[in-house]
Amino acid sequence: MNAFLKYLCFAMLATLTACSWYVTVPFQIYHMSKGLELGSPALPYYAYSKTSLDVINETFKKANAKVTLEDTYIYGYGKSFKGLPLDGDTGQKFETMAAASRYLQNILKYKGVSDAKNYFMTSIDSARSFGFTLIAAVYRPDEKPIVFDKFGASHEHALTCEDPPYYRPYRFDCKGNPLDIVYEWAAVPNDCFDKQGHQAILLTLTANKILEKKPKNNYWEAERKWIAGDYKSVVIDQDYMVCQELGIEKGYTQQKNVFAN
Repeated sequence: MNAFLKYLCFAMLATLTACSWYVTVPFQIYHMSKGLELGSPALPYYAYSKTSLDVINETFKKANAKVTLEDTYIYGYGKSFKGLPLDGDTGQKFETMAAASRYLQNILKYKGVSDAKNYFMTSIDSARSFGFTLIAAVYRPDEKPIVFDKFGASHEHALTCEDPPYYRPYRFDCKGNPLDIVYEWAAVPNDCFDKQGHQAILLTLTANKILEKKPKNNYWEAERKWIAGDYKSVVIDQDYMVCQELGIEKGYTQQKNVFAN
């Protein structure tokens, strides 16, 4: 048996034994490679499959990813990828988008992005109590923008990186000038980035999308719906897109009856 076949068998066994709902929502080598193309919207399929980080990393390498999980650990966290615990925890789980942004900037700096400090991980947390967060990676040219409060538009705020609202996306400043460029976004179940290993996958997928330099302007309509309270349609539409691209008949929202109630 050649090396690739051994790897393929190992990957399938790792997924089969670790995932209780694998039979109905498969996530094999093909899906992992395709998920890399889809970016962070595919995060739930990596997280829920519980496929090992080693297998995901090898798949990304074979797919010629510009950023691998190994890169994220070495250059993002400053840790060796070898000898990681199964959950990938090195004690550097981020609790805020400020911390997530620092890890992302470390990765981009390693990849030669000269203005890495202008890229930020952001979130809209208004649906967090319902189990979801809207995450986006943005490029922000102005370090201290003056913007309208997203949840009270009559108020202007001069933001600095010390302010939690700094880590939300802003399409325009208060004068109507374009501000943030969104390069990646996803409506993510909270339990898909509650471990450092999951966060490492998120950062890796996000960094790869940023390096493609293709703005995702469809984020702003999704954000409008999200803030208006229609987060369910954003989650369902995104999951439908992902499972269609992966060739999976039913997405995780259906398989797990996420919105059954």
